[in-house]
This record gives sequence, C-alpha cells and structure tokens, in this order.
Amino acid sequence: MKIINILFNYKKSTHDNQVLGVERCFIDYARYLVAQGNEVVSVLKEGIVYLDKVKKVSSKTVEMKAFGQGDIVTMLRMAYLFFTFAPDIIICHSGRALLFARIARFLTFKKTPIVAINHGIRVKKFLKADYVFAVNSYFTRELVAAGMSKDRAIAIPNMIEVPQSFVSPIKTKFRRPLKLGSLGRLYPEKYFDKVLSAMAILRDQGFECEYIIGGVGPMQEPLEQQALELGLANNFKILGWTEDKKTFFENVDIFILPSWGETFGIVLLEAMLYNTPIITSDSWGPDEIIDEGIDGLKVSKDDSEKMPQLLAQAILRLVNDEEFGKKLAANAKKKFFEQYSADVVSKRLDGLLRYIVSKV
Repeated sequence: MKIINILFNYKKSTHDNQVLGVERCFIDYARYLVAQGNEVVSVLKEGIVYLDKVKKVSSKTVEMKAFGQGDIVTMLRMAYLFFTFAPDIIICHSGRALLFARIARFLTFKKTPIVAINHGIRVKKFLKADYVFAVNSYFTRELVAAGMSKDRAIAIPNMIEVPQSFVSPIKTKFRRPLKLGSLGRLYPEKYFDKVLSAMAILRDQGFECEYIIGGVGPMQEPLEQQALELGLANNFKILGWTEDKKTFFENVDIFILPSWGETFGIVLLEAMLYNTPIITSDSWGPDEIIDEGIDGLKVSKDDSEKMPQLLAQAILRLVNDEEFGKKLAANAKKKFFEQYSADVVSKRLDGLLRYIVSKV
C-alpha cells in the first residue's frame, strides 16, 4: 500500500529525545508499516525536533507550515502531494492533520479513505474521518455515542518493539528498602505525589521504600519539595528523561502508574516486557491493559484523598506475597507478547488498513 501518515503539532522542546504519546505513535506507525512492506510518506510541521527520528523510519518525509484554517498554501501543497503520490489511504494523528487532509482530498476529487488516530478524550474532533482508530475501547464507545457508526470506530492499542538481543531480566526477592519506580511526564494528573504520600504511610508502619521517576516537567520542584516536607528527600530521585529502560527496570521492584488521566500507558507495556510487577490506577488505558489480580493490581483514580492509602495497601500486598507478585509479572509478560508487541499489533494494523482500502 501507499500510505500518507500526518501529524501537525507544535512540539519544539529543547529536549529532542522526548518523544511522547502522539509523536511516538506517529513514528511507530511509519516504522512498522514500512516494515510490513508499505510505502509511507510522513508529513509533519516544519521545525519539529523529532524530524530526524521520522526520517529514519519513513519512506519519505515532507515538512509543511500548517498554520490555521486559512493556510491555503499548505492545503494546496498537500493536495499536490495527494495527487502526485496517489496514496491508497491517509492516516491523521491530530485534528489539524484531519482538517487539512479532508480539504486536500476534496481538492483532488478523490475518495481516498482517511483514518484518524484518536489519542485523547476529545473524540468529536475526529467524527468527520472515514474511520477512527482509538487506543482503547472506552474511546470507541465515546465515538459511537457521539454519532460514529460502530464499524468505523475501531480499538487498536499502541505497541512497543522488543529490543534486539533482548534478555528477560530475572527478578528474585524484593530489595530492602523496596525500590518503587514510575515513568512519565511530571504533570499534576500523573499523581506521582500520591506515591510519595503512600511511602510516608508505609514508613509510619515501619516499612521503608525508595522511589525513582524517569521524566521531566513542571511538577519536578513541587515533588521534590513534598519529599523534603515528608522527610523522604533521601529516598526519592527524579532521573530526568529516561531512554535506558533496561537499566531503569533492573533497579525497580514494583512499577507504579497512578495517573488520573491516562489514555493508554505505553510505560505499562515496558514494565510488562521487563518482568516487573505493576500497580496502576484504573484510568482509561491502564484499566483495559491490566486485569486486576491476574497481571497487575489496580487502584481507583476517582478518590485522590484515598489513593495514597490504596497504593500503600497494594504495595504491602505484593511485599507480603512475593510469589503472587512474580505470578502477576509473568502473566503480564505473556500478555505483552500475545497482544502488545510491535510484531503482533503492526500486523493487525496493516490488515485493518488493507481491509479499509478494499472497501473503497
């Protein structure tokens, strides 16, 4: 197939290795669809810091200005690209990408199907796409409730690739003090502060933990101040942006994702791959990835005041039954290879796109 893959956003961070959520999916779609034998042209805004990453995995890369709705030049450039490349299908990873793609398609008088990838809670902006792939089934239900037909709202998860020469870490007994870890942007909705509060609860019960977070963001100073006020400054460290996941998970006994709002949770897939017991909130994505008591433990995201106590109870449950924790981690790893590896998901993605093309 000939595929155009589009993302227009404004990410111009000085930390050019921070490829998050939407950007990571955009790049992964190009990488794995090319690996499936397709020709993929990736279209993105000029000046985006992850341009080199996109170039490495795409058949071709095109930069466009993509200003507001009146940017006639970009619309004409995209229409010309559609006309000359003649794609079989178009994939849009943002609302602005969908807007420009629909106008460009109209200008070329073609019926090329457009698939939007819904990464967030604002589902209505994608209703004018021909199909929508959502990262979890909660959002497909939201799309149907907003007016999209069931057969055009499809849940397909994000994915990660198993690193070359991957060797599964062997984890024996939990360390003392217990090593807790999280990955993600340091934003309020991530609820990393709840883990610090849980550590204080556990310390008061005579159980000591250490906590590391791989991430950057505006909550770094408030989190460090909270740790200081709780007397946990020596037990808490923010690592900054963390690319070396192998080393990170080798130094973690339990992985915690306490987010209030998590549309998917790729970091959970990494914890699953690296054989690490998981405690997560029941936010949209994690609630679908993790089955309570089978491949992880879940706590309610809806009562922020109770969450520290719930996290503390979940941590103690694993500590008091380490064999149970090992079983959860083993089940999660098995689920990862069956449902979330790039090899599995990319084949399903390719099949779905080919099915949509065949319907035109």
